[in-house]
Amino acid sequence: MSGYSTLHGALRSAERNWVGQLESALTADNLTADHWAILSQLSTDDGVTMSELAAHARLAPSSATRHADHLAERGLIFRVAATDDRRRILIGLSSLGAKLVGRIRAQEQYAEEELRGRLGARRYTDLVAALSVIAELED
Repeated sequence: MSGYSTLHGALRSAERNWVGQLESALTADNLTADHWAILSQLSTDDGVTMSELAAHARLAPSSATRHADHLAERGLIFRVAATDDRRRILIGLSSLGAKLVGRIRAQEQYAEEELRGRLGARRYTDLVAALSVIAELED
């Protein structure tokens, strides 16, 4: 594992390095990695419930709610009542949020291309596949 005695150590270091690749884009817009985890899961077309958003962003529901409140105050996301059940609140990306996501996603794509170039296409594809399997493991 090349310098790491555990998978946990390697994954945490890789995550921190990866977030570091996006750090300038995130901090320029006063965002954290958790904010990005939320924003990157949303679209301007369809809304999702808070519990769905928390699950997709891999955040505790209370943390997701706190971050969503902050993003809503900044006008980056919206909340609306679902048409089929007015008690259900859906969260989506505002047009301002979509512009911001576009800028950060461009930086993310650049970082991915850099990584693909360093690893080679095959190793990059294998890495993404392996991480996807790990991410989908049941507790």
